[in-house]
Amino acid sequence: MKILLVAVGLLLGSAGTVLGQADRTYPFRTVSYLGANGSTLPGPDGAASRVERTFRDSLSGTVREYNAAGQIRKITPYAVMDQVKLGPATTYYETGQTHTKEDFVGAKRNGEFVVYYTDGKVKRRETYVDDVRQTGMCYAPDGSVVPFYEYEIMPRFKGATMLGGSGTQKVRAALASNVRYPASALMSQAQGKVYVAFLVTSTGQVTDVRVLKGVNEALDAAAVTAVKKLSGFTPGQLDGNPVAASFTIPVEFKITEAAPEPSPLRHRGGQYPVGSPSFRN
Repeated sequence: MKILLVAVGLLLGSAGTVLGQADRTYPFRTVSYLGANGSTLPGPDGAASRVERTFRDSLSGTVREYNAAGQIRKITPYAVMDQVKLGPATTYYETGQTHTKEDFVGAKRNGEFVVYYTDGKVKRRETYVDDVRQTGMCYAPDGSVVPFYEYEIMPRFKGATMLGGSGTQKVRAALASNVRYPASALMSQAQGKVYVAFLVTSTGQVTDVRVLKGVNEALDAAAVTAVKKLSGFTPGQLDGNPVAASFTIPVEFKITEAAPEPSPLRHRGGQYPVGSPSFRN
């Protein structure tokens, strides 16, 4: 009997480095365009922002995001592009005024994290050591202290946060019920891992579902279909406002051979029936 195994994992953020990179001359720059909801567009038409990734080498580099008018919106340095932040990261208001400043060492916040109002006054000041907050204060526009609140709140799936295991486990369970091993893939014995990226918009909708690295047309389509069926997300928040968040899901399709089971079909020259799919998380 053949047992079908579909393993599902979940990664927060982009997974551009998963694909590997061909031989290039560095520095190397890529440009992508995003819609108002954060979805990837094929070109600049209708784009709300432009993202430039400048690779210093095969791993490290800097990401710069610009608004539709060409004004800088964000600068983020990476030791591993899109995954491991290293150095000072800065965001800007549409006016060009600094919005936030923070410093990273090995993807962990270290030092001060400061948020500014549009007039340059401090709105929030926190200090970190190895990603652990040591102090935190929030301020009103007049400089008076106000009750502290979290700057970043992760998206939730069916009530469980995506930061940690509970939300991830619920996504895995939902995908396990959504995904189907294509018959054509079974016949050709096709198997492998499909990396699917998607966006949870500021309203909690799943959109911009696309294959980052695929296996074949049938398995790629099966993985994408399963992700598109996901529902139940609550959007994350940034400084009290709902925002979009990107995720990457590696879905593994695998066929393993189990020991043959006695069957009268064997004596009639038939074939053993294929067992029902089971899922490995």
